[in-house]
Amino acid sequence: MHKQNYQDILGLVQSPTRYAGNEINTVKKDLDQVDLTFALVFPDLYEIGTSHFGLQILYSILNREKNIAAERFFTPAPDLEAQMASKKIPCLSLESRKELADFDIIGFSLLYELNFTNILTMLSLSGIPFFAQDRDQTFPLVIGGGPCAFNPEPLADFFDAFVIGDGEETVLAVSRTVIAFKQQGDGKKSTLLRMLSEIAGVYVPQFFTPFFDETGCQILSCVRDDYTRVKRAFLPELTKDNFPMDPIVPFGKPVHDRLRLEIARGCTRGCRFCQAGMIYRPVRERSVPDLIQITKTSLASTGYADISLLSLSTGDYSRLPHLMQQLLAISRNQCNAISLPSIRAERLTPELMALIKTVRKTGFTIAPEAGTQRLRDIINKNLTEESIRDTVKNAFELGWKNIKLYFMMGLPFEEAADIQGICDLSDSLASAYAKGKRSINVSVTTFIPKAHTPFQRHPQLTLDATMERLNFIKKNLGHPKVNLKWQDPCMSLVEGVFSRGDRRLSHLLQTAFENGCRLDGWSDYFDFSRWQKAFDQTGIDPDFYTSRHREKKEPLPWDHIDTGVSKQFLEKEWENAAKKALTPDCREQDCTGCGVCDFKQIRPVIHDTKTMPFSGEAPAPPMEDAAFARYTVWYSKLEDARFFGHLELATIVQRAVRRAGLAVKYSKGFNPSMRLSFDSALPVGMESQEEIFHIFLDRKLAPETIQHALNRQLPPGLAVTDCRRTFQGQTDAFAVCVYQVRLLETSLDADTTDRFMAKDAFIVEDLTKKGKIRKTDLRKSVAALDWKTPHTLEMTMQPYNGRQIRPGTILKQCFGLSDTAVCQARIKKLKQG
Repeated sequence: MHKQNYQDILGLVQSPTRYAGNEINTVKKDLDQVDLTFALVFPDLYEIGTSHFGLQILYSILNREKNIAAERFFTPAPDLEAQMASKKIPCLSLESRKELADFDIIGFSLLYELNFTNILTMLSLSGIPFFAQDRDQTFPLVIGGGPCAFNPEPLADFFDAFVIGDGEETVLAVSRTVIAFKQQGDGKKSTLLRMLSEIAGVYVPQFFTPFFDETGCQILSCVRDDYTRVKRAFLPELTKDNFPMDPIVPFGKPVHDRLRLEIARGCTRGCRFCQAGMIYRPVRERSVPDLIQITKTSLASTGYADISLLSLSTGDYSRLPHLMQQLLAISRNQCNAISLPSIRAERLTPELMALIKTVRKTGFTIAPEAGTQRLRDIINKNLTEESIRDTVKNAFELGWKNIKLYFMMGLPFEEAADIQGICDLSDSLASAYAKGKRSINVSVTTFIPKAHTPFQRHPQLTLDATMERLNFIKKNLGHPKVNLKWQDPCMSLVEGVFSRGDRRLSHLLQTAFENGCRLDGWSDYFDFSRWQKAFDQTGIDPDFYTSRHREKKEPLPWDHIDTGVSKQFLEKEWENAAKKALTPDCREQDCTGCGVCDFKQIRPVIHDTKTMPFSGEAPAPPMEDAAFARYTVWYSKLEDARFFGHLELATIVQRAVRRAGLAVKYSKGFNPSMRLSFDSALPVGMESQEEIFHIFLDRKLAPETIQHALNRQLPPGLAVTDCRRTFQGQTDAFAVCVYQVRLLETSLDADTTDRFMAKDAFIVEDLTKKGKIRKTDLRKSVAALDWKTPHTLEMTMQPYNGRQIRPGTILKQCFGLSDTAVCQARIKKLKQG
């Protein structure tokens, strides 16, 4: 019953999310034949979470194990949540529609504090008690991992365990431990938790009891003498074995719709505000040969056209020119784009600049963080104004049209001149370099101190102080080529509370959820008044967690989490900040003594820039235009595939062509596109047994070869039914079409349709895109109406003044059906021509 009701609800959501679970490269196993089921939960919308690289890694690693099945969950939007709650439908996995509560392990990705209420949304819908103490062994084990797990205390009451650090090896260790626990038949949850606590990088909150001193600071008492600190899990090196070679390819448009190529993990530049730069140390680069093999395999399995180089500091990758050469050699005849999010000016060698000129440009970001050199030195940004100016100049000259600059307000030791500096630097860069169509986007956000950084004890700006600075920037940032964006300071306040919070915040989170807080990371859904109410109801003072300075001797809620970076190093870096002293990058200078490396198992992995010769394959010469022929492809679009929009369908076909390995023609120019065109765009929700597209492919290909190759790559509901060599103008996009219309419930009957057909004309008026009144005789667009059953109407439509009128228009305007009735009608094109 749950599955059918869930399908009914999803039927109301006419988008590719409806098709989730059948995307390219999904893994479906017989859940009765595995030893462990693992729910990978991303507490945000599908569009955000489905392409998240960490989720893809875990999905791949777990599903490689024959006895483990990993399936995905995402947070429903509030309208879908309301439908599910009203019909008592729990969260169901995308792959098998199994209930969340029936999995052995539920693993939440913890990437952003403003996603925390979404965790409760999913537990609530699934009938799973929020608090770990209320869940016995009959409920799944609930674990979390990700950057927010480095201060797990605000969520500690909800979770059975946390994975601290790199998850690739730890998630398998956790899974195997749970399997062993199930097989030994003990059944006691306390036994399982003790077994988990013995895994490196696993934190079990139950074994740490909180109490609070007279100042209100949390102190943890260890239940066990042998379990007092949790050391972060480290992955010593990145190889192709722990890379998701066949990532899931969504049918919709996620935020990152490209192949994401993690070239390195970790950063040693030492920015004192940056949590990622501390908790992901040391730098571990992936080798060029591995990256090239990964790229070839992944492009073939996904059909992606774009590649994004992923790391904390892409420009610091030691073999970047060499990697770019080889990626371009792979991509030349596939017309791929390679995304370089940011390159420092000092890294732009002549060799690299020549390569970048050949790359299709996407976004380019520079993060000065502070408006003056004084403050950049304080935060150890190691970025001079000269370097910033050179980088902007070079980026524009290399072809980028828009540059993004990121700044923060409220950094330690900030002065009024630093805020003025944001305006001065931005306007100066725009005046010097933003000519013609070039522009600069300036993004300003409140500095939020994070755990395990040198600035972890520094106060966050109050709301009033933040608004004062933001209003100053709005008033003084005046260049017409500069566009200002900012994060809502109220969102930053809530994020700041949880980023350095303790276990008392569990009740705040529950209260905020009960007040209706959902998807707080989205400005469309964030409602600060609900959070203010929750603060009042629980007696939690947000200033206690944000705007007060924590003294050096004050215990911190995350003191028991060992990232490998020593407290002494963090304290020394705070002192260096006060002295405006720079700390060098240890990849270029001597070890700075942060404490992470033991130089045996844990050490920087940086590839020698001198000893690796270029070994890329020479790209095949481009095929001449005469080598291609035009093919017309007939295809059907049925069942769930009817929810694909036209742009999504075009992307699906293009990626199927690439996965099939068909040699295809591209347009000329700097931004080439596949020579593919569709006769008409089918409305979302309408099925068709006969649609047509045209494509230019290698003329040596037999039509039946193309048909079979594409059918092996297209998702269910899409199927090529015929393929022929054709010439321009051989098909007619505006032919007579026959539709089958199945009506759910309607007063429409044969008498009504007969009266319509007896009319000489049925004129309606509408406005064109240019605002002109257009008259249409809908009667002349209908050639025949034939009732096949009391609820099934066959409608023959013919072109009218070069336009194809759709059945929905006739149902609504001629027969007066409501929008709901038209949406619920099942319309299928049977044939055309």
